[in-house]
Amino acid sequence: MRIHLGSIGQRRAVRFARLALLSVLLAATGAGCASEPPPGPRVRHVVVISFDTTRADHFGFLGNPTVATPRMDALAAESIVFSDYMTVVPTTLASHTSLFTGQYPHHHGTPRNGFMVNTANDMLAEILAAAGFYTAGFIGSFALESRFDFAQGFDHYDEEFTVMVGDNGAEQNERSAREVTDAVIAHLDTTGVPDRLFLFAHYFDPHRPYTPSAPYDEMYDSEGFAGLPPIDEITLSADLTDTQKLRLLHRYELAYAGEISYMDAHVGRLFDDLDRRGILDDALVVVTSDHGENFLEHQMIFNHGLSVFQTTMRGVCLFRLPRARNGGVRVDGLVASIDVLPTILDVLGLEPPAGIDGESVDLLRIGNGLPPRARFGQATKPETEETDPRWVNMRKARCIREGRYKFIEIPYMQREALYDLIEDPGEKKNLLENASPETSALAARLREDLREWAASARPLASDFEQRQRDETLERLRSLGYID
Repeated sequence: MRIHLGSIGQRRAVRFARLALLSVLLAATGAGCASEPPPGPRVRHVVVISFDTTRADHFGFLGNPTVATPRMDALAAESIVFSDYMTVVPTTLASHTSLFTGQYPHHHGTPRNGFMVNTANDMLAEILAAAGFYTAGFIGSFALESRFDFAQGFDHYDEEFTVMVGDNGAEQNERSAREVTDAVIAHLDTTGVPDRLFLFAHYFDPHRPYTPSAPYDEMYDSEGFAGLPPIDEITLSADLTDTQKLRLLHRYELAYAGEISYMDAHVGRLFDDLDRRGILDDALVVVTSDHGENFLEHQMIFNHGLSVFQTTMRGVCLFRLPRARNGGVRVDGLVASIDVLPTILDVLGLEPPAGIDGESVDLLRIGNGLPPRARFGQATKPETEETDPRWVNMRKARCIREGRYKFIEIPYMQREALYDLIEDPGEKKNLLENASPETSALAARLREDLREWAASARPLASDFEQRQRDETLERLRSLGYID
C-alpha cells in the first residue's frame, strides 16, 4: 500500500522537534540552508538507490565482461566509484538501517529482518526532512515495510507489492524493478518536483527465486529458467550426479545475471525520467547494494546472512555529484555502508549525528585517496545461536577488514581464518594454516581488535515485530506444520 506518514510521525513529535531545531541552528550558521548551499556543487536533491542481494562482480564497470549493465556503466562513468565497498551486515533490514544511520547493527539495535528499528535512531530521511527536503521512499520488498519502523522521516512511503509470499517461489512480498520505477514516475507526475527532494528507491530483483522477465529469462541461458527444479531439490536429489547438479545450479547463476540486467534497464528508465524533469544534474546520486549473494563458492549456497565472505559482504557503491563533477574517479580504498550517511551529509554541509560509527569521504578532494581504515562486519544467521544477552548476533560469524587482510572469527563454531584478499580474493587459502610467526602476530592483533569491537555492543532495544510473528504462525497452521 501507499501511505502518508502523518499519523506515524505524530508519535515521533519529540524527535522531529529536536531535528527541526537542529535544522534551524544549521541555517543560522549558514550550513545546509537551501538558499545558501555549501561550497562546491549546488545540491538541490538527494537520490539514493539500493540494490538488494546484488554482487559487485556482476557489473561491467566493475570488471564483468559478460553481464550487460549498460545503464549502470554509463552512470559509473559520471560518478566516483568505490571498488572496495563492504556492507557491515548481510541482511536487508539491518543493512539498510546501518546505511541510514551510519551505525553498526550492535549500536542501532536492528539485528536482522523482522525486527523493529528503534525510533531513537537518527535516520537519513529524518535528518533531510528536518533540513527542508521532501522525502519519498519506494521499496521493492516486505523486509523494509513501514511496520518495522524503517520509514522514519518519510513524507511518502510506497510499499505496494504485487507478488505475495509463495507466488512463483517468492520468499516474501515483493514487486519488480519495472513496478518500482513506475511508482516513482507516477508519484512525481502527481506531485511535481519539490524544491528539495530526497528520493529513495529500493530494487529487490536479484533476490531468490531469480525469475527474470522475458527477454532477460533467456539472455544468458537459452533454455530459460522455466522448469528448473528448486535449488534445494537439486542439492538433495539422489538421482542426479554431481556433474548434473553443478550444471543445473550454474543455470541459477545465469538466471541471477538476467535479474541484474533486467534491473539495470529499469533503473535506467528512472535515470531518464529524473533527467527529463531536471532533477539529475542538481542531485547527489548514490547507488549501493545492501549485500551480495553466495553462489557455489562457500556453504549456504544461493543465500546470504550466514557468513561474512566477500561474496555476501562486497557490494556496489558509487556517488554521482551534480553535473558529474569528479566523474570517472575510481577509489580503491576501503569504504563501508556506515560511511554513506556521513558522506551524504558532508556534501550537503550538514553535521552527522553525534557518535556514529561511519566516517565521511571528501568527494570533492577524493583524488588525494583515502586514509587507512578498519571496518567490521557480522552475520545474522543462524538464529539458533542468539543466546548471548549482550547482543543477539554476538556468537555469529564476524570479520575485520584492514588493508588487504581480512580476519574472520566464528565464535559458535570456534573457527577463525585470515585471508589476503589481493592474493586470494576468493578466500580459499586460510593463512592460519601453517602460519609464519609474522602471520600469527598479524592474526593476534586483528583478533584482539575484532573482539574489542564486538565487546563494544550497546544495541538500542529491538523486538521481533509481533504482527509478522502472528502472520507467520497462521501461515504455518494453514499449511499443517503446527497445531
